Amino acid sequence: MKRWTVMLIPHGQGNTRSLNLYSMQLYVLVSAFAVLAFTAAYTYQSARIASKDVERLEREKRALGAMAAPLTQHPTAILADDERLTIEQKVREEYEGRMVAITSELSELYDVEKNFRKNNGLPPRTKTPAEFVENVSAEQGGKGGPPGSDPGDDAPLANDALVRPPSVIDGLANPSADLIVQEINIRTESLREYNELYLAASQAKKEEIDRTPGIWPVSRTKRSIVTSRFGHRKDPFTRDLSFHDGLDIGAPYGTSIIATGKGTVISSGWDKYLGNHVRIDHGAGMVTVYGHMQKTTVSVGELVEKGTEVGKLGSTGRSTGAHLHYEVRINGKSVDPERYLVE
Repeated sequence: MKRWTVMLIPHGQGNTRSLNLYSMQLYVLVSAFAVLAFTAAYTYQSARIASKDVERLEREKRALGAMAAPLTQHPTAILADDERLTIEQKVREEYEGRMVAITSELSELYDVEKNFRKNNGLPPRTKTPAEFVENVSAEQGGKGGPPGSDPGDDAPLANDALVRPPSVIDGLANPSADLIVQEINIRTESLREYNELYLAASQAKKEEIDRTPGIWPVSRTKRSIVTSRFGHRKDPFTRDLSFHDGLDIGAPYGTSIIATGKGTVISSGWDKYLGNHVRIDHGAGMVTVYGHMQKTTVSVGELVEKGTEVGKLGSTGRSTGAHLHYEVRINGKSVDPERYLVE
């Protein structure tokens, strides 16, 4: 077996020593040293990691404790009684102040709405305040008043009752939040109704304007003049005094004749006096007449708009020359057409 000699030489004085080791003995000694070194390093590293884990757990514990403290202790618990009462009083005053401001604004809106209804002649509301308030029990509150008689269906209403919009907070000094919400709902529905009424009225007014004869009946592309006005005049054929129930407008042959208002054609053809003529019904008892035309360009039953061509200017029928005989009749009676010629 191979032997190894290990010499131990001191730095100072002393004897030199030698150690004889076989290969197996040297191998066991080195192995034992390596195992001891590995064990020491592993033990040190484990202790170091364990120490860090303990520190981390302590930090997390302290953080959780800080977060849990507000949940287990109400803020007011750390306040003195007088401080808590002061805060509660301040919150209550702010709430009441806001309620007063909202009530005041709603009351002002109510007055504006009332004046708007009165000035525009809007019809009375069909709902009463009680119909807007929900969950009202018949057993709540009291009832009373002297016995009265039934005024009947024809009993007159006061003017204010006809224009007064319903309100559930009008006259209340300190209405509840529920009543204020109900009041907002009433005002919203009322304004929505006003908008619908306004649109309907606007459409009706536009329709009325469109149907009212109001434009010059002869096309402006050609020169035209008034040759005979409405009223008494000398008859162009007999030279006697007679009444002229229309307006004569002279213009070149073939000039377009136009409807002065929206309506329905009720006559289009020949008349022994008017020649080729057209009559248009504009509704509300108003009719316009267009006579002496060269030809008509519309048919009976046709709906025409204001400005639609109804024929061509001519001199048919009882006529002395090219012109349009134009009439406006209300409930069958002729009126001065110039009263309606606004354009």
